[in-house]
Amino acid sequence: MFPVLSRLFEEGRRRKLNPFWTKITGALLFLFAAVEIYGAPFGFVDSFILRGVFVAFALSLTFLCYTPFFSSAPRGAEEKVPLPDIILACASLLLGVWFALNGKDIVDRWTGVDPLLPMDRAVTAALVLLVLEVTRRTVGPVLLGIILVFVAYSFAGPYLPGYFGHRGASLEVFLDRMAYTYDGILGTPVGVACTYVFMFVLFGQVFNAAGGGNFFFRLAASIAGRMRGGPAKISVIASALYGTLSGSPVSDVVTTGSITIPLMKRLGYGADFSGAVSASACAGASLMPPIMGTAAFLMVDVAGIPYLEIALAAVIPSILFYFGIMVQVHDRSVITGMRPLSDDPRHRQEKARTVLRENWLYLVPIAVLVWLITRRVNPTVVGLAATAATVVVSWFIPGHRMGLREICEALRRTGGGILTVANASAAAGLVIGGIMLTGLGGKFTSLVFAATGGFSGLCLVMVALVCIILGMGMPVPAAYVLTATLAAPALLEFGFSLMSSHLFIVYFSAISAITPPVAVAAYAAAGISEGNPNSTGAEAVKLSVAAYLVPFVFMYRPALILDGSAPEIIYAALVSFLGIFSFAGGLEGWLCGRLGRRARLLLIAAGMVFIWPDFRADIAGFVLFGLVLSGQLAARKREMPGSAGRR
Repeated sequence: MFPVLSRLFEEGRRRKLNPFWTKITGALLFLFAAVEIYGAPFGFVDSFILRGVFVAFALSLTFLCYTPFFSSAPRGAEEKVPLPDIILACASLLLGVWFALNGKDIVDRWTGVDPLLPMDRAVTAALVLLVLEVTRRTVGPVLLGIILVFVAYSFAGPYLPGYFGHRGASLEVFLDRMAYTYDGILGTPVGVACTYVFMFVLFGQVFNAAGGGNFFFRLAASIAGRMRGGPAKISVIASALYGTLSGSPVSDVVTTGSITIPLMKRLGYGADFSGAVSASACAGASLMPPIMGTAAFLMVDVAGIPYLEIALAAVIPSILFYFGIMVQVHDRSVITGMRPLSDDPRHRQEKARTVLRENWLYLVPIAVLVWLITRRVNPTVVGLAATAATVVVSWFIPGHRMGLREICEALRRTGGGILTVANASAAAGLVIGGIMLTGLGGKFTSLVFAATGGFSGLCLVMVALVCIILGMGMPVPAAYVLTATLAAPALLEFGFSLMSSHLFIVYFSAISAITPPVAVAAYAAAGISEGNPNSTGAEAVKLSVAAYLVPFVFMYRPALILDGSAPEIIYAALVSFLGIFSFAGGLEGWLCGRLGRRARLLLIAAGMVFIWPDFRADIAGFVLFGLVLSGQLAARKREMPGSAGRR
């Protein structure tokens, strides 16, 4: 009995479709993308109808492209779609037709006042059940379990004692809220996914198809190829450049890691460390302006902060994140005696200016994107304009000219690539609807106050843990919106700013992808490096220590997110960089030479006290760092040739 029950919660896998079903799904994916391009940028389709059609397409394609738990087909073998999945796919498309025909009436009705007709009940119940099933297939049991808990809580309120009790909801009220309002499945997450996210995923696919991904790798190799530990540094730079477009740590790992991980192993890095470098660098891609993956777009709607302000505020923290990784990679390379990539006879070292001179046209779409963002143009239009600029630029690049076939293929890949985010966004709507229906958000704030005794540091730790737990195995946007709905009000009650509160949640939602036990980006990297997934995850956490520290720093030093005067911003940045440098050097055991245990502890302590926003703590950090540095320089002087004779 228990094995059968456990299989009900197993995640599905992507089918390798036979030629017939490949054509069917290809046509649906193209139609899906065409509807999005027509309806999303300029509002040609009503927002509620567009969201309903978007979810319907995502559901239908998921049933065709992903196996259920009872699939017995051998992995990798071509297969046809079984009849039950065909029926579910058709039912999903019919839901899209329903929303297209009745969307205006649904928007105009009074929620909670106008009763649901029998057909309405059937549609809403089918939508909820289908979303639950595609969530299990594509996102996995973690999010499904969270949803079921919130669904149960919506009905169990009258039977719960004390503080967590509420009046509960009838089945009709629950279905009405989840399917026919903006508080449920078709809420903010789906609204962002079918507009901003879709357009930037399309941009990433078109840019990569036009050769932009290879340009980023060549540029990274030209910059870091002559440095010690070059392959690892190339991985960090390439992942940052490509990942900010892809918005997905896992897809970033698969794309850039398939090149950089074998390079690292070839020059002597271990499998676990090679995978960890790629995973940690890719996790930070969702934090890197100007695009910041997709979570930043959700911040625009959830927090109501203009996109340009979010991108500017994230600049220094994202640089700190990658600075920490680069310091640890460099220290590890020096300690282990790694060679530069240019020493490999199989590698042709290029100069950065040569790469830029030959490929400067790839910078045009990025320039268009940044310029339109600074002009505060709608991000959906920005993504479409950058995509169009990429297509035009490709016509002037030999070997990468994009014609109708290449554009259609990019559209198809975009539709396929958005499925997991679309399903997770619809599932997140169920959770948000449950929170809104039961008033749990306000209760969570009171619970945080009671549990932390009003101490802000404990509140931040609790919210960080909630982000990591809710983010296990989920896309960054879904993890962000779930935690923001619950925890952002608590952070605001503690006096933190709106910007810092939501950026804090974005950071920990992103690094949940590399935090064991469910470190999906680390698992993907381990699959390429042939390392141990758990060891890779542990190494990634160590390499990404800056990502765990930086959010706490900017919560207490708001100047780090440009909330302060110019002198305050400069001072906060310098202290933070020195703190990350100290902490990273202490972890790796290197500062102008190998560090002993006591010196490592002192350096780590220096990095920790720099975090605290107090001038006396800064003085203590400078003293500790100075003690270790002077000791290392003195030891290095004693080891110099001729030092004994001079003594």
